[in-house]
Amino acid sequence: MPGKNSILRPVALAVLLTIAGCGGPSTTQEPSILVGTISVGMADDAPGFALNAIRPTGMDVNVATAIGRELGLPIAPRPITSADREPALKRKTATLVIHTYSITADRNKNGIDFAGPYMVSTQALLVRDDNKKLGTVASLKDQTICTVQTTTGGEVVIPGAIMGKSATIQPTTRQCVEAVRGGDNAALFTDTLLLYGYVQANPGVFRIILPGVFGQKQYYGVGLLGNHHADCVRLNQAITKYLSTQWRTDLLSTLPEAAKDFPGGDQSAGDFESTFKPTSEDMERLSCQLRT
Repeated sequence: MPGKNSILRPVALAVLLTIAGCGGPSTTQEPSILVGTISVGMADDAPGFALNAIRPTGMDVNVATAIGRELGLPIAPRPITSADREPALKRKTATLVIHTYSITADRNKNGIDFAGPYMVSTQALLVRDDNKKLGTVASLKDQTICTVQTTTGGEVVIPGAIMGKSATIQPTTRQCVEAVRGGDNAALFTDTLLLYGYVQANPGVFRIILPGVFGQKQYYGVGLLGNHHADCVRLNQAITKYLSTQWRTDLLSTLPEAAKDFPGGDQSAGDFESTFKPTSEDMERLSCQLRT
């Protein structure tokens, strides 16, 4: 019969290993980043979302302001490009990124976590309003379509169109817009709501075609470095409150053309909420994925 010590020794060893594992780096959270003034990376050239570096306005700005108010912390917007969203977080030159930043598995794998989402958008094409030839899928054959570097729109292939060449890739959405305006490219492909901002800012110049036909739905979240799960949960709480209180008013004021084009069956209530507003299921499925 084995002695008492021979029975206890493996158990004690298992306990010690468990305790040692609890102290490992895989489960250690970094100190909170939601302290002091919160530096928020955002665009300064995206009408409807974040426009003007001095006194920024738009939906992303409103989301940042609401988060700061809920946390009781000052917010300091910091202009960055789409390409600099992940680098700004990793270099810690921005604490958060609120920059029409789509939640994706690849970004999670690269160490970026997201609170939210706070907005949902399909993808579409922007064309000049006076170019009446474009409007159907077939009409895009052999047309040059501009996309933006490091964005989800740049990963989409539209059959028959000319994409992915040096002349059709730009570092910013605004540069793609200008390429369409000047006739260098026939269309710009990116998120539908982003395009509404440019349509509003340029009345009679542009129109949107084929929303939701190519690409997939984009879920905009608040980006932060992984390993800050408690902070991510706090941000989610602030976003949840924003969605239930201020979201509708803000969308109507910042993206009125989008709301007008999605009125739904009930003209008084509108259907833009079911189109662009995230659900609690979206948040549960997509947010705060990097728990360790």
